Amino acid sequence: MLAQKLILSYFSKILIQLLQMVAMFIVARIVGPSVLGVVAFGLAFVSMFNIIADLGLSSAHIKLISEGQDESKCIGTFARLKILLTIIYFLVTLGFFLTQKYAFNVKFDNEDQEIVVYIYLAINTISQLFYIANSTFAARTEQAKQDLPNIIQTFTYQILRVVVVLLGFRAIGLSVSNLIAVILVIPIYIYLFKGYKIGKFDKSLAKKYMSISLPVIIILISQTIVFNTDRVILQYLTNSEEVGYYAAGFSLSQFIRLIESSAGLLFFPLFSNHIANYEYEKMNQSVSKYEKFNFAFVLPLVAVVSICSDLVVRVTLGQKFLNTIPILGIITVSMYASVINLPYINMITGKGLFRLSAGLYVLSVFIFILSAFIFVSPIVFNLKGFGIALSLLISNISIGIMFMFAVKKKIPEANVLNDIKLLFWGITYSLVALLIYQTLIQEAFLKIVFIVAFILFYLWFTRITRMVNKEDYKMIKELIDYKKMYTYIKEEIKK
Repeated sequence: MLAQKLILSYFSKILIQLLQMVAMFIVARIVGPSVLGVVAFGLAFVSMFNIIADLGLSSAHIKLISEGQDESKCIGTFARLKILLTIIYFLVTLGFFLTQKYAFNVKFDNEDQEIVVYIYLAINTISQLFYIANSTFAARTEQAKQDLPNIIQTFTYQILRVVVVLLGFRAIGLSVSNLIAVILVIPIYIYLFKGYKIGKFDKSLAKKYMSISLPVIIILISQTIVFNTDRVILQYLTNSEEVGYYAAGFSLSQFIRLIESSAGLLFFPLFSNHIANYEYEKMNQSVSKYEKFNFAFVLPLVAVVSICSDLVVRVTLGQKFLNTIPILGIITVSMYASVINLPYINMITGKGLFRLSAGLYVLSVFIFILSAFIFVSPIVFNLKGFGIALSLLISNISIGIMFMFAVKKKIPEANVLNDIKLLFWGITYSLVALLIYQTLIQEAFLKIVFIVAFILFYLWFTRITRMVNKEDYKMIKELIDYKKMYTYIKEEIKK
């Protein structure tokens, strides 16, 4: 059922992204970049403190269950620790915000910003408790149970956010609609989780959680800095409008990062199990299928969005967001770099080399902060949102290279970049296509023809050169085999 799990993960995340893009198409045109910037900053601010609510315990929970520890004791211990940390998260985040406001007299350029931060603090607090169920589902590689609530929540939120802006509400209305969607999925999580036994708190097991989570904390802090402080840095160095341009581009590129996050939750326990049982051949086969699918079928879509970012932005966001065009082009490639890195990061963590992983993440944070200062700071290049996107790209490429070298050294049985010829072809072809697009393609109709021709030629060339074969196209057939998918989802939900 691994194929169905991966396909469900891809399909659900692509569906979510399509819903978000349709809603963004309407919302962005009505409210403009400033309102989007207010909402994006509120989410980014409270997300900076997410590390407090987890401290690496979710990763430890997945690893311990996947390795065969007593499940009920794990759930009981993890649930109590998670609730305690979530309460601390709420108090620390609220305290930091109030201290900033009253002690340091920090002012925002929008009067709704404070209320939006409070609303997103409530959203994040509730969402953190969902990890009790989600991490257990991930440990058991139960993809359907992870995806179902997420799809329902996203669908509800996108409908509500369109309704509230059509009614004339702005940043506060958008934030409240997100809160309502989160509250509505609480019963769904309760239903899906009701069959799991919640044991008592186990002190010895809690020590195991902490021993695994300590180096993971450094990883999580690094990820938080890279993926949440980008908008905060922009807010303090520029303004809400610039954050809005960046947030819009980031949102359009999320179809790639969502694939990464869902596949990561599946690969971590899977690789942990394979490595524990010395099943390196199975692990290599899983990675090979993952990379072949990404290089053969996802890469051309990524290239199209990046190359034709002007067309994507004009169609989805409108004339108000022209400054988003270069941001989208770079950040899409940056997100795809994360997708390529994913298996190698999970190999290192799956082997239990959390200290090594933490060290590499710290290096990537240093690279991100240094490049962000150089590219964004008004006293250097002053590239604003484009500068942050460029910093993210450099950081992601750097961490990928570091983890690949780490895998070759620490797990010599593992294969690295099995289909590097396919990846090299995709990058080379995309760069040539970018040059042609920017110099020769001007009219909207020709741009649409270019997109179709780009994808068809990519697929045709990889087929005749046998970089992609009939077996690889069976993965596409799996996508439309709804009977297998229905059977898998039905069995998992019943179980």
